[in-house]
Amino acid sequence: MRVSKYLFVTLTASFIISGCQETGDDENTDESAAGSSDDTQSTEVTQEQTQEQPEEAPDNSVEELQQTDDEALNRMIDKSEEIESYESTVVLQSSVDGGSRSELDADIKFRKGSENNEPQFHLASEGEDRTISKDGRTFYNNGSDWVDISESASIEQLHLVKYQNVVSTFADIKDELETEENGTTTVYTYEGNSQEVLQTFQELFAVQFGTIDTSNVENSVEIEVDSDMNLIQSIDYEATGKDAEGEYELSGDVEFTSFDSVEEIELPESVR
Repeated sequence: MRVSKYLFVTLTASFIISGCQETGDDENTDESAAGSSDDTQSTEVTQEQTQEQPEEAPDNSVEELQQTDDEALNRMIDKSEEIESYESTVVLQSSVDGGSRSELDADIKFRKGSENNEPQFHLASEGEDRTISKDGRTFYNNGSDWVDISESASIEQLHLVKYQNVVSTFADIKDELETEENGTTTVYTYEGNSQEVLQTFQELFAVQFGTIDTSNVENSVEIEVDSDMNLIQSIDYEATGKDAEGEYELSGDVEFTSFDSVEEIELPESVR
């Protein structure tokens, strides 16, 4: 069964799958041709990662980070539990062993569910609404129709780069980071070849490089935190390296553009 490229974007919230744009010699092909190419010419990493996507949520949940010796981190964790909604932009890119560059540029809205309701989620990409979820009903736009994927897609699959997971990522690598105060903004940075840092961001972005040798990876991390509000504002991450087959690259830019201002998310009118 051939599956729309946009379905893959929403099912993994990742970019090394057929939901991404492929930049290179074929970037001017039409959407139909791109969808076919995605199904038949995916890179080895693309197929392995689709198959190896873990079903369980990461162990580094916010709840497990409550007891720490870092008061500033504790304030960030406490604040994350108070957030009812947010908007974010997620820009992800990768290339492996000289292959086409895969890209995802998504605008996301998220509202926490009430005690009896599922969270609400809205993803737009390339200027079009692509996925909407509300009250346990989830639909994706395949380019011509809204398709019900409620039985096959959970919020955990749809939206992996949640704010709470970003806080968890920050907590995991905080001891590796250098700190610089800039007014009310604290900037945390890291430059180095830690494979643990790479693995942490692979988990955040739901990406694995499979059998690629990442022992010589070079990581670059910059995280901005509003120190007055105890909120992460943005993450800028890049990893580059080379194995016996060639070079690989992974980058992810995440920016949280608003908190607690997302209005009620509505399902497409055609499926209400």
